Amino acid sequence: MSVSNTDALYGYLAGQFADADLAGQTNDQAAVDGLTPDTRAAYEDVLKQGRAILASSSFDWLKIADYANRRFGNESQTRRWLTRMMDVLEEALKRS
Repeated sequence: MSVSNTDALYGYLAGQFADADLAGQTNDQAAVDGLTPDTRAAYEDVLKQGRAILASSSFDWLKIADYANRRFGNESQTRRWLTRMMDVLEEALKRS
């Protein structure tokens, strides 16, 4: 399965995580930073795209690492991290 629209996800990775460590945020904090009623729809798009990428056979783990400014040793580590970030985001969306 190929995912054609990933703009929201990659924008999210770059915007939320690239400098989060410099701001003193944990990954979990960065995953939901900026979630408000006004931004909810955008975060829902991110979640849909993130879940689709995780289910895709064309999982570009190096691109994900690059956008998020993270170092992963392999695809499996990247999948675990992205799954965790999508889980954190999904739970925050449920509570909001």
